[in-house]
Amino acid sequence: MSSILTREYPRYAIVAVGAVLLKDNEILLVKRGYPPGKGKWSIPGGVVEAGEDIYSAAIRELKEETGIEAIPLGVVWICNNVVKDDLGKVQYHYVILDVLFDDKSINGSLKAGGDAVDVAWFPTNAVMKKDDVSRTVKNLIERINKFGLTYISL
Repeated sequence: MSSILTREYPRYAIVAVGAVLLKDNEILLVKRGYPPGKGKWSIPGGVVEAGEDIYSAAIRELKEETGIEAIPLGVVWICNNVVKDDLGKVQYHYVILDVLFDDKSINGSLKAGGDAVDVAWFPTNAVMKKDDVSRTVKNLIERINKFGLTYISL
């Protein structure tokens, strides 16, 4: 049995985290440098490494991709992100746990890193109108607008 995990055309869904940071009606997003979502603005995040807990993975990804450190509060959203190729075959499949961070604990300055080519704050209402924002970000904002900003502590 192979222990190699392939992100493209995976045999199983891959567990990932998103680092959600909202402040003054703005959301922190990164521009993806690699597929899936290359060129799209998205929540900072990535794959949970073996042995890593959800919060540690989200803290690491937030720091790597944005230069920002903050304290996690809990899981705000769980996203089943399936991307199919032109033939309908599953090309990418991530189960993403979006972790909300405390905006009062922000430390550091913005600097894109990791697989992010840019990082910026966007007004949440403007995000919904942008074509270059991922559908997962728009789904998250729709959920927050509908149900409020709630989260589950782990």
